[in-house]
Amino acid sequence: MAKKFFCKRRQIYNEDDTDGKRIVIIQTGGIKTKQKPEIEKTHDSGLKEYSKSGDKQNFKLEVPSLTYLEKYILKYIIGQDAQVRKIITSIYKSIKFKTLKSNILIIGNSGTGKTETIKQIAQRLHIPYTIEDATKYTQEGYYGDDVIDIIFNLLENCNYDLKRAENGIIVIDEIDKKVGHNASGVEVLKSLLKIIEGTKIKVPLNPLNPLDNRLYDFDTKKIIFIFLGAFSGLENIRKRRLNINQLGFLANEGENGKKQDTRYIKRDLIEYGMPEEFVGRIDTIIEMNELSQESLTLILKRSKLSILKKYQSELSEMGIELSFDDKLYECIAKESLSLDTGARELSNTVNYIFENIIYDIMANPKKYHQCTLDLDIVHDNTRYEMS
Repeated sequence: MAKKFFCKRRQIYNEDDTDGKRIVIIQTGGIKTKQKPEIEKTHDSGLKEYSKSGDKQNFKLEVPSLTYLEKYILKYIIGQDAQVRKIITSIYKSIKFKTLKSNILIIGNSGTGKTETIKQIAQRLHIPYTIEDATKYTQEGYYGDDVIDIIFNLLENCNYDLKRAENGIIVIDEIDKKVGHNASGVEVLKSLLKIIEGTKIKVPLNPLNPLDNRLYDFDTKKIIFIFLGAFSGLENIRKRRLNINQLGFLANEGENGKKQDTRYIKRDLIEYGMPEEFVGRIDTIIEMNELSQESLTLILKRSKLSILKKYQSELSEMGIELSFDDKLYECIAKESLSLDTGARELSNTVNYIFENIIYDIMANPKKYHQCTLDLDIVHDNTRYEMS
């Protein structure tokens, strides 16, 4: 039976405008989305011309060179150089080689850049994608979303361009919450196998036209699936496998003196509680680095996603120069690191710093031209001067 299709307003993910390109806003059937113009050219030497997104008969995805994209992403993602390279390589392998599609599992704590890395890659490649939270899905017959809804979410995110969606990316976050002793969670993982392995799902050919009852066999075999999770406790399983003692040293080299694999392997995931048949569909396992104080400092200084740079830019637009000692970067990073939520805590710390400053600026428009931050403002957000 074909799934009933509901048109609803939701966030559209493929709406990147970092290139400075024109984006057309379309309001149709209660849905607000954004589309690129029919033919898009960029001034970046690493990018090629993109074919018309609405061409459902002759869809062809053109991508920039791998090395170009890697350099671009590293302007946003700091401290994960090797991980970014592995993720991009796996995605390109799926795009370039028809028989070598990779489903990727990315392991890392909150704030290590798992989701942001995928978002930046997908947006730069102009590939439609959807990011789903695994915790909202339940096994069939129970209250909650059905895993097939993921496909419909992907379709909405690319304005129902069926061919583009068939070549899209599905990101499922917090996949680790569906493993262990959670029987219903394991059933969700098993039901995901249907779309991961490649199946055809009946979807409306023209969902924006309620009078068009034609159906389309949507094929999931080309979709790249990326699973994200912190996998708390998985490290202990790896340590037991490697026979690592409390001091962090290998007690021996393993059976028969063979060198052991220090990466996470599929056996670790199965012992953690993931169904063996699900683990068998994962081709690449990538472990994100824990971000150090130095990495957090570099994120503030260099990343195009730096929250401090955003404040600096906004104040500059208002004619206010922001000045501070370079040591403030380290002070913010040290304060954020103490709360153990990675790069996400940088935003909380910087937002705290600017609470009173923003109030002063808004309460006294066009009065100030200079804002100077004291190093102690990290702990006391009144430590600044306006002039």
